[in-house]
Amino acid sequence: MVMSCGDDESVNKNPDDDPSLELPEDTLNPEQPKDSLNPIQPKDSVSQEQPSDPLDKDDGINNEDAVAKYDIALTIEDIIVDWFGGGGEKDTTNNSFTYKQYANNYWDIHDLDTDVFTKVEIAFTKAVEYDNIDVIATYSDETKTTERISSGAKSFALTFEPGKTLVSLALVVSPNTPSDAATINFGKIIIRAKDSDGTVSKMPVKSPKLGVGNGNPILDFQYCADPTAIEYKGRLYVYGTNDHQQYEEGVSNTYEKIKTLVMMSTDDMVNWTYHGLIPVGEVAPWIMASWAPSIISKEQADGSTLFSLYFSNSGFGTGVIQAKSPVGPWTSPLSKSLIDGDHPVVKGSGSIFDPGAVIDDNGDGWLSFGNGQGWIAKLKPDLHSLDGDPVKLPSPFHFEANELNYINGKYVYTFNNDWDDHTPWDWGGEAPTACSMNYFTSTEPLNPDSWTYGGNYFKNMGENGMTYGNNHTHLHKYQDKWYLFYQAAILEASIGSHGGFRSILVDEIEVDEAKVVIKEAKPTYKGVKAIKNLDPYIVQQASTAAATLGIRYVQTEEPGHMVATIGTPSKDGPAPTEGIIEVRNVNFSSAKTLKALVKGKGSVTLRLDKRDGANVATVNSSASDWQELEAKCSGITSGVHTVYLIIKGEVQFDTWQFAN
Repeated sequence: MVMSCGDDESVNKNPDDDPSLELPEDTLNPEQPKDSLNPIQPKDSVSQEQPSDPLDKDDGINNEDAVAKYDIALTIEDIIVDWFGGGGEKDTTNNSFTYKQYANNYWDIHDLDTDVFTKVEIAFTKAVEYDNIDVIATYSDETKTTERISSGAKSFALTFEPGKTLVSLALVVSPNTPSDAATINFGKIIIRAKDSDGTVSKMPVKSPKLGVGNGNPILDFQYCADPTAIEYKGRLYVYGTNDHQQYEEGVSNTYEKIKTLVMMSTDDMVNWTYHGLIPVGEVAPWIMASWAPSIISKEQADGSTLFSLYFSNSGFGTGVIQAKSPVGPWTSPLSKSLIDGDHPVVKGSGSIFDPGAVIDDNGDGWLSFGNGQGWIAKLKPDLHSLDGDPVKLPSPFHFEANELNYINGKYVYTFNNDWDDHTPWDWGGEAPTACSMNYFTSTEPLNPDSWTYGGNYFKNMGENGMTYGNNHTHLHKYQDKWYLFYQAAILEASIGSHGGFRSILVDEIEVDEAKVVIKEAKPTYKGVKAIKNLDPYIVQQASTAAATLGIRYVQTEEPGHMVATIGTPSKDGPAPTEGIIEVRNVNFSSAKTLKALVKGKGSVTLRLDKRDGANVATVNSSASDWQELEAKCSGITSGVHTVYLIIKGEVQFDTWQFAN
């Protein structure tokens, strides 16, 4: 069935993301963990009463223009602290912000059209006592509008330049700040919309990757952490803790509500297929929680592959679930943890959590775990029982994040050390920095004296321009390159939360396999380069993307198979009016027809290289069941392009493919 094609001038177009726009660096003070069962201790955030969502009102307001014109409320908690120059301090109790010296602190504004959102209005609960505080609006073309807050002011307004895309709103204290700290006491902070009706909503969700070329975090719609990975049939499957479950059910990330794990995969390291959640709480109803997975696989006698995924059963034990596919369905071979704090050898040594597993060249499985003390144990061939008692690992200043690798005949044990001063250091080399990743190597894993300290291969993210937080990594070799998967709370500013909710990132890391030496890696927002181009002439999943905005994925009856709809990852932000899927490095020769498997009432429009560019093809759907629809396309030139798939209406979108 052939639907509409070519450019449609009637389609509303979004402002273009500026490819040169850098993601702001959030460098908040590190929070010191207080106990092993709650590894991250975020600041208590004062719960603020949110205005009612205007979309809940049954007043006929349901079109894009009306939704876009609601005012937006900013909060103190939303301020990003630029540590260059000393930063500032938030006091959410008194709704104030204090500068101790020159600093540039700002709100990360989410691509706002200044023809719709025209100005910012600020009310102060106490008169401003300083005459050197500027408010600066920055636009996507790097131009700015600046105005100074007058000393004695109790209110302030800055009008934006029309015809621009607003990307940040800064509060800047100039270098001649008085020696005593400058404190601003805020009342309401509102970005006003043209023809405002006084209804206030939260900041719309933004992607830190869409249109700007960044690769981190891997998923821009789902909080997840504690990465692990396995390769299967040429694809790399990555798993993590579902911080989003805690986000949806709790104010901050205290972990006790997490009973699912996240799955994703790639074969090019840039476009990631989201496989949804592993419902650990349903598979293993005996668990308390499920965090920090580690996965291994082993070929069985019947030719099948057994995947064994180990996880923290809260802080008390380490559990395991198994499957014959990397995406399930999963089963629980046990009715309790594989090992827990009641085991006589490990009892009293700390939390028995954060497992790390590996299969060596002999086909033997090994499991590490622990908190305060690292442990290792050999696994039986069934991979869900221990072959002997655990043995202590050398793990000075140990905290968590145990992981195992096997490189060139050596076992490599990595872990996260604590926040303390790591002196005296008696293990050779330099003492590791606070809350960083270290490694030891051995050829005799059950001999504690055989392990040799290798070094500090990944410092805390806060030392490298990201947010401070607990450290958890996974080293993996894929397609002849070594990668480091890790976590950081860099997605919170885009979704609009402040509870210590983390995301998985990936960067390359240098590993000398001959000497088994791991070089220090640094976190980046840019991420890694594609190792291959995407083929648009084979069926591609709508759940495969380099970046998204306004997309929610829905689980089908098939394990690991998700379909795309319009939605938001924010639990209380405004609803989006369209969904955008960005797919990178798509290699075209020529294409005449777009095929899409869809259902529901709505459309899928394809654009190239710019999300607000000309329409190449549009598939319109009105059926209630799944149909493969076709649309003739125009304007596709041979070469490598970025594809934007724009979803409108109530359509569900499963797959797409080009044909000649």
